[in-house]
Amino acid sequence: MWGFNVTNTTRPQDPLIDLTFDQWWFHGNLDHPPHKHDIMQLPVGQKSMTELCCDKDSTSYWRSGPGGNRISDSQPDYPCPGQPTSQFHTNGIDDLGGCALAVAYKSKASEVQPEDFTVFSVNQTCVWNLHTYFEVPAAMPSCPDENCICAWFWVHREDSGSEQSWFICRLGKMQRTN
Repeated sequence: MWGFNVTNTTRPQDPLIDLTFDQWWFHGNLDHPPHKHDIMQLPVGQKSMTELCCDKDSTSYWRSGPGGNRISDSQPDYPCPGQPTSQFHTNGIDDLGGCALAVAYKSKASEVQPEDFTVFSVNQTCVWNLHTYFEVPAAMPSCPDENCICAWFWVHREDSGSEQSWFICRLGKMQRTN
């Protein structure tokens, strides 16, 4: 994800409401791409799991977070351990707006515009669980140059705006590496 490996920048969980285009587009991190090997594999015709939380210290990526391991043994699938549901902008599971995954069939983020994204999967109960699954349709075309730019979109309570995160993805049949 853009900005994921940078500590002195906008965090993915920071609200985007009332920001200028340059501030919210790629969370203002267009100059901070993911590592070239950090590619989310999206196997066509299968489910793909994402980890969605209030802080990456509560995910399997905690080693790169600022606060150390905060994974909760008592709340293993709760997105914001120790926090109320208001922390992720909801009053309960019936108050969720859902999330979507979208793809832009371009391999260079600098060439992507908002209108290039096409939504291909939605999850109505997103962000209720840390481990959130998205169905990837079987008929998805492969990415040019092997990689695409994908986005995660979250629609939440209207008083807080909406959130987006951009990442490099690869659509296609899973390739085995030995």
